[in-house]
Amino acid sequence: MPDVTGTLGLFSLVDLFQLLAASGRTGRLAVKHPAGPARVYFEKGQVRHAEFASLEGEAALDALFADERGAFSFVTGLPAPVVTLEGSTEGLLLDLLRRADERRRDDPDDAPAPPSDAVPYAPETVRTVALPFAAFEKRVVAAVNGHWTIGRIAAELEVDELQTRQAVGRLVQVGTLKLRARRPRTAQLVVRLAPGRLPDGTVGVDAGIVRAWGVASGGDVAHVALRRADGRATVLPLVAIEGAGPYLHVPRATLLRLGLRVEDALVARPHRPEPPWTS
Repeated sequence: MPDVTGTLGLFSLVDLFQLLAASGRTGRLAVKHPAGPARVYFEKGQVRHAEFASLEGEAALDALFADERGAFSFVTGLPAPVVTLEGSTEGLLLDLLRRADERRRDDPDDAPAPPSDAVPYAPETVRTVALPFAAFEKRVVAAVNGHWTIGRIAAELEVDELQTRQAVGRLVQVGTLKLRARRPRTAQLVVRLAPGRLPDGTVGVDAGIVRAWGVASGGDVAHVALRRADGRATVLPLVAIEGAGPYLHVPRATLLRLGLRVEDALVARPHRPEPPWTS
């Protein structure tokens, strides 16, 4: 009896390969594909042979990854009849995803790449497998600081944005990077005189907004950047206030020093100092 069964489309090949690799499985993955049967053999989680229709090895996997269809099943204990693939499953997946992206470059709308305003970051638990990164992927990984969007990374590296999005997408799929959905949203806040004893030099922002900023930016937010209608910007420490709503609470002394007026509308966004980055 098969140990694992399912249907491609509901479960991706990348996820399936990573599951078998992580659990160190030995056996045969069979796919009933409309174009013909496919079989992939694993040894202790590492892919050692693949066949699809008349193809073998990486060519078979390239064709299968290009058209993920059909029901699959995995049977434990069936050894590979021949070894046509070597190296780690993670490295093989990275190569397959890289080639798939190269085939799609003439059709950007079909490229499975994250949006340019997504923020990539390195997970706390890093894989110990030495992946065969291409030179471009190494540059992207080096530029990731948990604050810059993919678009910002592409601009800093002076490289094609779609190529950067695709590289990040590959690195996310093999577990090297993770993504925050997008940068923290800005908020339009109306100035009000702060009630109570809010420290001079600080401003009060609704606690719900501050929590949302923290989730989006991946850490505590202690400062807020304020932009006025004339384009001038100011960064101030913030104090989270429950129930503050769409208002920016400003102490009187701060209000006077900055030349702000009650009922002024300011664009606010979280401010976190960016770590230095060099190429």
